[in-house]
Amino acid sequence: MRIFLMLLVAWVVGLGSYLLIDRFWPGQTGAVMVVSSPPGAEIWMDLAPTGRATPADLREVPVGKHSFTVRLEGKRPQPFVQVVKVARDTRDSLIFIFDGDSSALTQKPDIPSATPPATVPPKVESIEERVKRELPNEVERRVPSSVDNSVLTGAEERKRPEPKLDAIEELREELGLPEPKVAERKTSEDKTPETKSPEATPAREIPKSTESVRTESETGSVEISSSVNGAQIVINDQQVPYKTPAVVSLPLGTHRISVEYPGYKSDPEEQVVRLSRIAGAQLVYFTLTEEQRARKEMTITTEPVQGAIFVDGDSVGNGLAVVAHDFGVYEISFGPVEGFLTPEPQRVVVTPAKPNPAITVKYARAFHVSAACINGGTVTTEGDIQWEIGIYDRDKGARASDTHGPKISKIPSSDKSGWELAMGDPNRNPTGADYIEFTFDLPDEVPPSTPLNLRLYIYRSNRKYPLSLSSRCEVTVTVNGRVFLDNFRPRHEQTDADSERYEEWSLQHSLVPGENRIMIRTGDKNQIFNYLWKFEVL
Repeated sequence: MRIFLMLLVAWVVGLGSYLLIDRFWPGQTGAVMVVSSPPGAEIWMDLAPTGRATPADLREVPVGKHSFTVRLEGKRPQPFVQVVKVARDTRDSLIFIFDGDSSALTQKPDIPSATPPATVPPKVESIEERVKRELPNEVERRVPSSVDNSVLTGAEERKRPEPKLDAIEELREELGLPEPKVAERKTSEDKTPETKSPEATPAREIPKSTESVRTESETGSVEISSSVNGAQIVINDQQVPYKTPAVVSLPLGTHRISVEYPGYKSDPEEQVVRLSRIAGAQLVYFTLTEEQRARKEMTITTEPVQGAIFVDGDSVGNGLAVVAHDFGVYEISFGPVEGFLTPEPQRVVVTPAKPNPAITVKYARAFHVSAACINGGTVTTEGDIQWEIGIYDRDKGARASDTHGPKISKIPSSDKSGWELAMGDPNRNPTGADYIEFTFDLPDEVPPSTPLNLRLYIYRSNRKYPLSLSSRCEVTVTVNGRVFLDNFRPRHEQTDADSERYEEWSLQHSLVPGENRIMIRTGDKNQIFNYLWKFEVL
């Protein structure tokens, strides 16, 4: 008894679940709202009329891709056709606007067929056949099927049912087709021979089986659409004068269809359609995706000013340049900007691992101070710079002195004058050395990392200090109290002064923001006179 009750309960629960699912489970349909301007246009879905006119809310539309178009007095809507992917329990809205003529839709291009039909004698196309060719599905529903002449003889031929001309005339008006020229039917009793004009085209023999002629000459319709409108249509590897979306008439048989759009990839690449009297119209759709091309560009920027940019000697812009390139090695150089130092050229190697290099260079603010001796014992300067002279010894350091420090004298064997650096005070033990110290400020816009250089126009002479036996010639340079050059020997002799030769060293990262001091002094045991014509930082 317990088992029976359990089975009964399970049956009741199962029946209740089924009724609930059947009552409330959503169906596999969606809805599409179709609107046109002006309204009242006939709505077609999947190349078949729906019997509704705009505006209309089409419900119970099966899920999946469907094509929609509208027709109104032979006008062509914009867009001509829209493809929508209907999802379950959703509503899509489509809008069509009439602003053109649809007469071009009836033109059929001469398209090469993969299986071209055999050459057959031309035949006069009846209104029934023309309507059936334009709207096969509509004719199938509203026009009775034709009866094959090949199976009718005698009295049966005379009893052959006539087509419903009212339905055909109605479709003809909907399509905007012209009135057909209907030839007078002749009965078997009419023996009067038909007269023909000399100018008329000679009559051609019509085959007995009109069904065979219809099979060879009929065409089918293919609606071709893409996710991006305006794609070039290609049929059987040849372009046709149509772009998506379009409805194209093709001979019955197998055809290969693809679309092309610059910069886009088609999915699928090609579709094969088979047209027959049974299959009816076909719909093909292509999804176009923009191709992602590998970018190969160099981005070159100059800061804080817009300097000229050159790649392998060719000008490519000022301040900012984006240069397309291939893989390889490139020389990037820059043009001068007044008031700034020109950056050094750069060598850039572009590889597949780094196809898009970005180069940023900075123009440093130009900085220049100098002090040079001129004949007559005076000094000319550039920039804000000061100096002092005196004696330097190891015990007490620098001591300013106008009497024992270096004096401005004429450089022997030269037309120039300079500070004469030698043993400053021979009466001291150890003797003091001559020094001259230059002071200048480094502005905030010129950071210490700026590639500034120190130039010393200093010349070694053959003159020794009185009563000296040594020929030592040594000079020491300190920057902000730290030894920069320790006991170096000047390279140029006094005869090089007129050619203004100099020795140069980098001061990058040696200076500090604000005040800087650079001292040039002779060594403690120096016995040779040295002449400093010019001091320069730039």
